[in-house]
Amino acid sequence: MEHVKQGYGLVLFLQARVIKAISFELTGNEEAAIQSYAGVESLLSDNPTAKSKTFVEWSEEALYRATLLGLREPYDSSIPSSAVLEFMRQYQKMTTIQPTLWRIQKRMTITRYSLKFVSSLYRQGHYSIPAGTVIPEGEDDEQLERQIFIVEQSQLHTIYEKMLYLQVPLPRAGEVNTRVLDFVDQFANDFELIGTTAHDLRGFVEALDRASQRTFNSPLITRHLFLALVRLGEYEEAEQALHAYLYLVGLVSYGWKESHGDGQALATDKNGFNMPVPKSRPEIEENQMDHDLEPPYLSLKREISGISDIKNSEKEDVSDTLNVIVTAIKMYCNDLGRGVDAVEMAEIAKELYQKQPRSERETILEMGAVVYRATGIAYGSLGCQTFDPELRPTYHEKALNFLKRSIELNPNAWETYYQLALQQADMHDIGQAVHSVTKAIQAQPTNLPSWHLLTLIISCPVHGDYRQALKTCEMGLQQAMEGGCPDIMEDSNGSGYDEAEQHMLFQMTRVLLLHALYGPEDALEFSKTLFGSFGKIAVPDAYSYSANSLENLSYGGAHNGMVVSGSLGNLSEMQLSAERRRGRSASNSMISHHPTVSSSTELGSPLGSRSHDNVNVTASKSSTIGRARSASNLAANPSPLGPGYNQAMQAGMLNVPDDAKAHHHHHHHHLHGLHLFSSKSTSNRTKAIENNAALIGNNNNSIASLNNVPYDLKSLAGNSVASFQSLSPSIASIQSILQPSVIPTKPSTRTVLRKQRSDRILSDLWLLTAQMFIKLGKLDEARKAVEEAENVDWISNPRVWCVLGQLLEAEGDFEQAQTAYYKSLVVDPNDVICRLWLAKSHMTQNNQEIAEGILEILTKSNGWDCAEAWFYLGEIYRQTDRLDRTKACLFYALELESTTPIQPFSVLPRYI
Repeated sequence: MEHVKQGYGLVLFLQARVIKAISFELTGNEEAAIQSYAGVESLLSDNPTAKSKTFVEWSEEALYRATLLGLREPYDSSIPSSAVLEFMRQYQKMTTIQPTLWRIQKRMTITRYSLKFVSSLYRQGHYSIPAGTVIPEGEDDEQLERQIFIVEQSQLHTIYEKMLYLQVPLPRAGEVNTRVLDFVDQFANDFELIGTTAHDLRGFVEALDRASQRTFNSPLITRHLFLALVRLGEYEEAEQALHAYLYLVGLVSYGWKESHGDGQALATDKNGFNMPVPKSRPEIEENQMDHDLEPPYLSLKREISGISDIKNSEKEDVSDTLNVIVTAIKMYCNDLGRGVDAVEMAEIAKELYQKQPRSERETILEMGAVVYRATGIAYGSLGCQTFDPELRPTYHEKALNFLKRSIELNPNAWETYYQLALQQADMHDIGQAVHSVTKAIQAQPTNLPSWHLLTLIISCPVHGDYRQALKTCEMGLQQAMEGGCPDIMEDSNGSGYDEAEQHMLFQMTRVLLLHALYGPEDALEFSKTLFGSFGKIAVPDAYSYSANSLENLSYGGAHNGMVVSGSLGNLSEMQLSAERRRGRSASNSMISHHPTVSSSTELGSPLGSRSHDNVNVTASKSSTIGRARSASNLAANPSPLGPGYNQAMQAGMLNVPDDAKAHHHHHHHHLHGLHLFSSKSTSNRTKAIENNAALIGNNNNSIASLNNVPYDLKSLAGNSVASFQSLSPSIASIQSILQPSVIPTKPSTRTVLRKQRSDRILSDLWLLTAQMFIKLGKLDEARKAVEEAENVDWISNPRVWCVLGQLLEAEGDFEQAQTAYYKSLVVDPNDVICRLWLAKSHMTQNNQEIAEGILEILTKSNGWDCAEAWFYLGEIYRQTDRLDRTKACLFYALELESTTPIQPFSVLPRYI
C-alpha cells in the first residue's frame, strides 16, 4: 500500500473512495455512503499536507456531498452527529487554504448549514469536540467543550461574513438582502453562547454596523443593535436606535419625540428636571379584543409609506417588537429614571399587544403578561416622580391594575409578585404588600430585593417589631448566600454588579435596624464590615481610566481612600494634625493605592472595549483556575477548523514590553471640600482636577496603541474570542468577527451612573456614621465622618450639607446650621429630608411663616408621604389656632407614620 500513500497513487485511491461513496448515495444506500465518506475524511486526516489541485477538488466534492447528506431533512438519527461534525470541520480545513473566491457558492452553503447545525447541537447538549483533542488531567470537560465551541463558531461566522459580503451587492432603495438578514439573525442567536465580554459585544455591534451597510433600513438589524447597546450600557446610542426601530416598524411617526415634549410639566426626573406627563392611549376593552383590530401602524401608512413597503417585505414578529419596547421600559425605569418615557413606551407596547388578533394573542400570553407588568412598573415609576396631587393617585392605581392583569395572564411569574408588592408598599397598603412579597419569596427564595422589601415592610410601625425585621434581614442575607454570592466578575448580563449593590444597601438597612434595637454603638461596630466590603461595588474615577485598567477595574477596587474615623480606627489627633500640616487630609493619609497590572497575562479577557463596562470580567490569573484552560493547554490541541489556526494563535500571543509590565497606574484622589471646612480649598480642588485631566492624554495614547494588538490566548482561557488570527494566507486580512476596531476613550453611560451610585452609597454610609456619632455626643468624630462623606461625593449629595447642619445644631451654631440646610437645597432643591430639616430650623428660630411655606410646598409635592412633614405642619397650625387643619394633618401624619419603613422603599430596584 506504499504506492497509495503519496503522489498520484494517493489521488487515485481518494478518487476510488469518493466514487464508491457517491455510488452508494445515488443508489439510496445512505448508511454505506456515510461509511464510505467517513473513509474519505479519515484519508484526508492522515494526509493533511496533500495539496495537489486534483486531490483538493475531489476532497471538496466528497465532503460537500457528505455534509449535505448528513443534514438532509428530515434528519436521519442513524447518522452520528459527530460524523457530520467531522465532515464539516474537514471541509473547512481543506477550503480555507484556497483562494477566497474558489468555489465560494458551495463553501457558503456548507458554512451556512454548519453554523445552524453546530449551534443546534450545542444547545441540545450533543456537541462533541474534535477527534484527537488532548484533554489535560483534571480539566473540566464541560468548560473545555464550551471553549472549543466558542472558537469554532466564531471562526465559522467570521469566514461566512467575509464570503457573504464578497457576493452580496449593495442594496437599492426598497431592496431587502435576505441572506444578510438571515446571517445577522443567526449571529445574534449564537452570540448569546459565544459572546462573553463587553469586548465581544463591541465586536458584535460593529458587525451589525457592517450588515446595515448591505441592507436598507432593516428593522431586524436595528432591533439587535438596540439590544446590544443596552447591554453595553451605551444608553444615548441605544435610545437613538430605539426611536429608529419604532419608526421603521411603523409604531411612531416622524417627529414623534419632539411633539411629545409639549404639555404640563407635572413630573420630575431623578436629576430634578421637570417633565411633561404623557397622555394615555385609549384602553381597549375585552369585548373589543374579540374582533380583529387594525394594526396600530396602519394609521401612519400615508405618512411613512416608503417605510411600510420595507416592513411588509421584512416582517417583524410581534414578540420581538414587544421585547424591544419592554427592554426600553426597563432602561428608562432602572437606569435613566425617566418615568415619562417609560410610560410612553408602555402605552405603545400595550396598544400593540391589545390590537393583535385573538388567535395571535393566545400564542403570546406570556409576553402579554410581561407587557402588562412593564406597563404597571412604568406607571408606578411615573407616580413616584409626579408632584401633582391629583394625577399621582391615578398613576398608582393604573400601576396596580396593570400588575394584577399581568398576574391573571401568568400567575407563576414571581417577578410580578415582587413588583406588585413594591407598588402596594408605595401606596402604603402594607398588609397586601406582605402577602404579595411572600409569594415572590416562596417562588424565588434567593432573590435579595424580595427579602429586602419584606424587611422594610416589617420595619413599618404598623408591625412594630424591629426584632422580627432584623431576623428577616439576616434570613434573607443567608438565603442569598446559599443561592450564590453576587459575583460581578462572572455575570453575562452585567446584573452581578447590581446584585452586589443591592447586597450593600441591604446591609445598610441592617445597620439601621441594629441602631434602632441596640443603639448607635452596636450599629457602628457592624458598620466596619460595610466599609471593608464597599470595594466590591466601587467604580474608578472617569479621569483615572486607562486602557490597561478597563477590564479589571470596571467593577472592583476602591477608588477613594476609605478611612474609619475615631473609634472605627482613624488616625489619632496628633497624626491627623501632622498630616494636615503637610497639606493632606485624613483620608489621603491612609489611601491604599491599587496598582493596575499592565500585562495582559493578568487579565482574563482582552482590553480596549469602547465601554468600560464588562459583560463578563476575569479579575486575575487565579480566578481562571478551575474554570478555564491555560494558554499552553489550548495550544496543544488542534483547532476545530485546522492546524494552521493554532500556529497563528501561538504566533499572535499578546506580548507586553518590560516597561509596560513595570508600569503601575495609581488612582488619584480629589479633595472636594465643603466651603465650611477650611482645610479644603477651591484651588486645591481645581489643581486636582487639572492634574487628572492631564492623565487623559496619556490614557488615550495607551488605549489607541492597542488597536492592532493580536489575539491573546489568555482571553480564550477566560472564554473570550474577541480576536483571532487568519486561518490561511487566503483570508490573511480577516480578524475575528468579535474583534472591535474602535477602542473606547471614555466610560459608558452605565459606568458613569454606577460611579455616581457607588459614590452616593459610600457617602451615605459615612453620613450614617456621622449621625450615630452625633447621637453619642462624639462631635469631633462626627465632623471627621462628614468630611469623609464630602470627600467622596461633594457635588451631588445634598445630605452632606444636611448632616453638617445637624452637626452644627448639636454644637449650638443654629445660624450656620441653617446656612448649611440652604446650601443642601442648592445641590438638590427637591430633596425631602433637606427641606424638612430647613423647616425645622426655621421653627427652632420662631420663623413659623417661613417654615409653614416650606412644609406646605413639601407636602404638596414629592414629600406628600413624609409623616414628619405633616406632623410639623400640624404643629404650626396648632400654634396658630387652626384646629381643623391641625387635626387633619396630625391624623394623616399618624396614618403615614404607621406605614413608613426604616429606610425608603426607593432603595429597592424599580424593575427586576
